[in-house]
Amino acid sequence: MSKLIQYRTLASLYNGPFGDGSPWPAAGMGYVFVTPNRHFIVVDGGHEADAEPFLELLREVAGEAPIVDLWIVTHPHGDHYGAIREIAAREELRETITVKELWWYFPPEFRDRSGKAPCEGANRHLREVSASLGAVEHAPRVGETVTVEDVTLEILFVPIDCSEIHNPNSLSLIFTAKSPRKTALITGDAFSDTLGYCVEHYGAALRCDILQLPHHGLCDTGLPDFYRLANAHTLLIPISEAGDRCMRSGIYGEATAANLVAEELATVIHRAFEGTVAVEL
Repeated sequence: MSKLIQYRTLASLYNGPFGDGSPWPAAGMGYVFVTPNRHFIVVDGGHEADAEPFLELLREVAGEAPIVDLWIVTHPHGDHYGAIREIAAREELRETITVKELWWYFPPEFRDRSGKAPCEGANRHLREVSASLGAVEHAPRVGETVTVEDVTLEILFVPIDCSEIHNPNSLSLIFTAKSPRKTALITGDAFSDTLGYCVEHYGAALRCDILQLPHHGLCDTGLPDFYRLANAHTLLIPISEAGDRCMRSGIYGEATAANLVAEELATVIHRAFEGTVAVEL
């Protein structure tokens, strides 16, 4: 039976100032799909500081030097691709892992609200990573599928049109991972705009058993219809302890209402700061 592991990032243990005007510390995110014969699909991996503990997790599950069939980076933020970049940069780490394919799509034409082009540097970084690891580069497209043993991924959203997108979080790839038994929905750091795209284009097909709550469960993903359509019984939330406390404090008023809809529909909730956890897929 396949499983999905939510990794407890080091940043998820942060419990300092949050929501008082100070910057939101990025909590990082790392997921591992493991098939019955120990094939691996990895999603993100966390900050640079997560490189060694995340690699150790892969080693423990593999029982030997891990071979990753597919590593997906959801969007161009360092708390999501810092770990794989650090692994690739350090010889003593990269020699202990094999990555066959590296998937990402960071549109170079994207500009944030300040007019900067963050994808240019991130694309350069991941091209260096793929070259260092000897991984095949691939830019996924909407509707594309790939199967690793009994787990099939289907890409639901890729940021092809960036004319209305001004935050790198909204570039997040959104995809399902299906086994013969269950469906997981991975959303990266998606905001309400791209969640709305999914509602419009997929509707009831968004139904899943396991949902990774977008953008660390923070208050800028407020789209109740998305969560009602997903109707997941298991939530995986890559959130920090401080972030979770803040989201429950009432400081953002109705902004967190959609996330609470997701929690009310779920019977099991795993928050990253509580510890690394595996769920059956």
